[in-house]
Amino acid sequence: APGDVASRIPPQVQIASLYNPTLMTQQFKMLGMDTEVYEFSKPIFEGGRKAGTIRLGLLPPLVSVFSRERMTIIALMAYFFIAALVLGYYVILLRLKHLKNISKSFPEEQHPATASPREKGDSELQTVIDGMEQAVQKVRSQIQQTKEENLALISRLGVARFEQTQISGILDAIPFGIIVTDTRDNVVFINQYLLKLLRRKREDVVDRPLAAVIANPEIISCAAQQDNTQRSTNPKPIETTFLELAPGERFQVTIAYLTDHRQELTGKMISIRNITIAKMAEESQQQFIAHVAHELRTPLTNIKSYSEMLMDGEVTDREMQREFYNTINAETDRLASLVHTLLNISKIEMGSMTVNKGLVRTDWFVDGCLLAIEATARDKHLTIERRMPDNLPSLLADKELLQGAIINVLGNALKYTPEHGKITFAISDQDEAVAFEVIDSGYGIAAEDLPHIFEKFYRSSDNNITAQKGSGLGLAITAEIVHLHGGHIDVQSHAGVGTHVTVRIPKAEHYLGKA
Repeated sequence: APGDVASRIPPQVQIASLYNPTLMTQQFKMLGMDTEVYEFSKPIFEGGRKAGTIRLGLLPPLVSVFSRERMTIIALMAYFFIAALVLGYYVILLRLKHLKNISKSFPEEQHPATASPREKGDSELQTVIDGMEQAVQKVRSQIQQTKEENLALISRLGVARFEQTQISGILDAIPFGIIVTDTRDNVVFINQYLLKLLRRKREDVVDRPLAAVIANPEIISCAAQQDNTQRSTNPKPIETTFLELAPGERFQVTIAYLTDHRQELTGKMISIRNITIAKMAEESQQQFIAHVAHELRTPLTNIKSYSEMLMDGEVTDREMQREFYNTINAETDRLASLVHTLLNISKIEMGSMTVNKGLVRTDWFVDGCLLAIEATARDKHLTIERRMPDNLPSLLADKELLQGAIINVLGNALKYTPEHGKITFAISDQDEAVAFEVIDSGYGIAAEDLPHIFEKFYRSSDNNITAQKGSGLGLAITAEIVHLHGGHIDVQSHAGVGTHVTVRIPKAEHYLGKA
């Protein structure tokens, strides 16, 4: 470079250019000048040694805003811009002409009122705009109609959801389990009863396979039956258990197939009912019938046997004949008493037992009870102790029914107290009740038998008890009669010691009010 140029290059720029090992670009101003200079420098190597440095400096060209070159470029740009505008106008015009046919896609009754026709001199663009306005009006009309239809659908959806909520609430209130599945046996609905039984939450059950919800192979097997014959009649109910969830309880499972208007299968509804109490009642009824048959057969057999012997003339001794007649008479009385007791039990259980309450003088009532057992007590040489206060309160009771109940208690004391024993009949005034107490020195009742003494036909297995004739209905009917009078019966007993029975009946003042 000429000396006057080299001397104007800043020293730091020269040093950077000479000692930099690679290609380098620098921008700087010459000393004493405002002109910017761009310098490119690269070292030259020969035989692995630096032989020199090539440096190239460039000054940027001075360009005027209104130079000829710039004006030419601006003119060309303006030309192309105007050409693009004109071309775009005609392209858009051609495209808009197709919109004139939009109105043809709408029904005639939905066409909005059209504007007055244009004069001849109107431009073609104005015609296209008029067509667009008509199309926009039609679109707006369609949108409005769609909005109205959407509102109607939303209203119907709200009503459907409300009805669904109501139906779900009703099904949740039903006192047995209901589960609904689709055609693939996925759970669609399950009510609250079954959720509680299965100890599950609804969100953990819905949309899951039935087999994953109810781990009961009997129910799953029954639900899997889908042939047309079974669908037309529905499978027979099955009985099953949930040993882990409800031990000791039995359930009846019924499956109903759900179909649409074309009789196509849409799902199943499975109902699960707890029939434990019904099964117990059924077993109890069967036992009741068996006991009644046994109790009726025994006296009838005796009557038939003795009467046949008398009719055939097998018994000729007068005393023996009298004994046979007495036995037939006693068995007949026993049979009549049993039938009467059964009728009373039936009336009580059906709620048709009539209780005719009236004022009862307690002293006369007690005399009647004791009179009924005195003869038997004398025959067994039993001592009857009577404990009563001087002033006995009156009772408001059905005298016949209540007297029968007390005589049943006294009769049991007579029956299960051995000869030369003692029976105490005590009456006391306890707050708002009259207490009748029967205390005997008989065989007593074992602890395991006490909880069952009021069950119909229940009799202890103790030999001393089974040796005596009885139906096992006495205390059952006694307890029911006491309860009908608003009273309470309590039994305390020890085997080999005796029994203490207490019957409490409300006093007349309890009903009539104290003076």
